[in-house]
Amino acid sequence: MPEFQERLTYLDKRYDHLRKMTHSLRKKVNELEDIMRLDNDEENMDTIQKLLDEIKREKQLMRDEAHIIKGELSKTMYNEDLRRRLAGEWKKIDADRKSSAAESEASSSMIGDDDTPSTSSDGHKPYRETSM
Repeated sequence: MPEFQERLTYLDKRYDHLRKMTHSLRKKVNELEDIMRLDNDEENMDTIQKLLDEIKREKQLMRDEAHIIKGELSKTMYNEDLRRRLAGEWKKIDADRKSSAAESEASSSMIGDDDTPSTSSDGHKPYRETSM
């Protein structure tokens, strides 16, 4: 459980970083829009191109970060689910073992009580029941 909480904390930090990247990207898009409203001279065209390149790069970084977060969260949830299932299965197995041990103990005591010889189904040879 502590490992699960640590992973969630780690993912939360990565998500905060992604939010900061989103905020930065919004600022650059707003800056680009402001520049595009101005005259489209050669200097502004260079600035626009630089901003577009930065926006594309940051957008790709954000996609990568989101993909990593999604994968890590999926893996973390799968591992936690697996841990819970295994823990539940071990509890079930222990309960089954205890109940089967109690049943076998009860049935062995019933078999051992009757030590009188019996005859076979054809009635010829007597045999004795024994417990194992």
